[in-house]
Amino acid sequence: MTRTLGIRLGALQAASFASTGIYLPFFPLWLQSKALSPTIIGIVVAIPIIVRILVSAPLLILADRSFGARRLLLFSHLGQMAGFPLFLLADNGPFIIALVALVAVAQAAVMPANDLVVTDAVQRQRGLNYGWIRGCGSVAFFLVNIAAGYLVGGFGAGVVIVALTLIPLLGIAATLAAVPRGTPEGPVRVDGKHAPGSPGLPKVLWLLLIAASLTQGTHGALNAFASIHWQSQGFTDAMIGYLWAAGVVAEILVFVLLGQAVGTGSGVGLILIGSAAAAIRFTVMSFHPSLGLTFVLQAMHSLSFGATHLGTMAALAAFSPPGRRGRAQGVYGSLAALVMALSTVASGVIYRAAEATVFAAMAPLGAIGLVLTLIAVRLLRAQPQREGSGG
Repeated sequence: MTRTLGIRLGALQAASFASTGIYLPFFPLWLQSKALSPTIIGIVVAIPIIVRILVSAPLLILADRSFGARRLLLFSHLGQMAGFPLFLLADNGPFIIALVALVAVAQAAVMPANDLVVTDAVQRQRGLNYGWIRGCGSVAFFLVNIAAGYLVGGFGAGVVIVALTLIPLLGIAATLAAVPRGTPEGPVRVDGKHAPGSPGLPKVLWLLLIAASLTQGTHGALNAFASIHWQSQGFTDAMIGYLWAAGVVAEILVFVLLGQAVGTGSGVGLILIGSAAAAIRFTVMSFHPSLGLTFVLQAMHSLSFGATHLGTMAALAAFSPPGRRGRAQGVYGSLAALVMALSTVASGVIYRAAEATVFAAMAPLGAIGLVLTLIAVRLLRAQPQREGSGG
């Protein structure tokens, strides 16, 4: 029973990451095929981030209510299936921008709702391993990314829209198979602190969510300029591909090895490790390291991203008030998107002026995340019973 549920939840993650594995690297190629200027492409690529900032929290609140995570995911996948075919009719920038904004609303809830469903299942059935389930998503992203490259090479950029229209069918099937009807949690407990109508999340959870968002934001410069920087160092295109692959493989290994922490611990230690690793990783990266050391730094993605993500999911499971897990997940989605957007924009300005120094400029975000997590540790030591009551 537990193994079957784990497979279904793994399929849920894989279906969603399959769509992302096509959208992130190849949708910009489709935009380029429509003869859009680099400026317009930059605006279009930024729109989903802005949409996530605005709508993640409101959408995930629906998962706490009678609407439920199941319906939220089904409508999200159906929205993508309805929206992407309209791109085949688009022939100008304003129309494409409007469509991207609409589809981004449908996309915004998928990842956080998946994590909400999986963390809830992990808490209810201790035999489930969040890391193994989430690792299925990373594997799917990796494999689909490679397959999509061949598809685009063989059939042209138009195949991207066709794939993005059809893949949500997998998401619908996985949702129907893996996500139970109704809300993820029961009614809100009346315990004085988290009574119905209580407006806030626990202070310790706010600290951890902000810390994790800042740490994840350190990857803004990496995503935008790492490949460009590596080219300037003389690394070949093939070697750059291997560097990115090393990060994904290391990430998957950490998910598999440490994933059991979600549902069994607070996640604080993992966020501490992740934030410290981010500060170290990007400081060293700014000093033009050798190819061998660069591979080591890419393997640290398993900590700066992987450990931080696992720690955040564990913290959400442990400290979210009953009946408000969806809200907490949505708040994190909005915070993480906001920090990532700001760090990415700032990295463009810094790279133009100082090139590799842009990576060192990301390190303070990890350091601040480390400090905030240490403050959370002090709060937990001072009031362990009270702060942990939501878990």
